[in-house]
Amino acid sequence: MKAWASILVLFILALGIAACAAPETPEQRFANMEKKAAGGDVPAWYTLGLMYEQGYGVAQDKFQAVSCYRKAAEKGQVEAQCRLGSLYYHGQGVPRDLQQAAEWYRQAAEQGDPQAQVNLGNMYLSGEGVPKDISKAAFWHKKSFKLKKDRDFTLD
Repeated sequence: MKAWASILVLFILALGIAACAAPETPEQRFANMEKKAAGGDVPAWYTLGLMYEQGYGVAQDKFQAVSCYRKAAEKGQVEAQCRLGSLYYHGQGVPRDLQQAAEWYRQAAEQGDPQAQVNLGNMYLSGEGVPKDISKAAFWHKKSFKLKKDRDFTLD
């Protein structure tokens, strides 16, 4: 057998062995995210928020989810801003506060998050947490639709 063929066989065997390695448990993933977040990793704070909110690798705790989302949201993490808005809107982990929900949705919407744009538009449409304003509702709904449309037709 040629030397390059032997190396190829060894490489393929190594890949197979690596694929058989035990996957990371949810608890291990949570512990790893805590370390990353403690080191200042903003996306890790968002992931920790999701893990607390869903009870993945840790006991479900919406209060802790809010705390983690807030740390990421205050650093401009758009998904955390939208989730924080949702938790305030529904009163999960925090008392229901429609003004806070609208503010977090607004921050995420201004960064281009289509779900936050829809949610903020709905709040303007119904007058929840913000003054009822049909033109602002239409603005945010139209903006969301355009983003979704652009993403639907993007070839990656």
